[in-house]
Amino acid sequence: MSKQDDITNKIKRLNEYVSWFEGEEFSLEESIDKYAEAKKLAEEIQSDLDEYKNKVNLVKKQFDKE
Repeated sequence: MSKQDDITNKIKRLNEYVSWFEGEEFSLEESIDKYAEAKKLAEEIQSDLDEYKNKVNLVKKQFDKE
């Protein structure tokens, strides 16, 4: 699995959590665990996006030198 597939799957999973929270299956008992899982996933996505941003900035700097 490529890094792109990984981040795409993470975003899909996060969207599933959001749908669960907005849906009728919501239960207070499960919400604490699901919130913690969703928060961890969101942090991982942010970290992945930051990594992509850094790579893009490095490539941009290389092109700017030329």
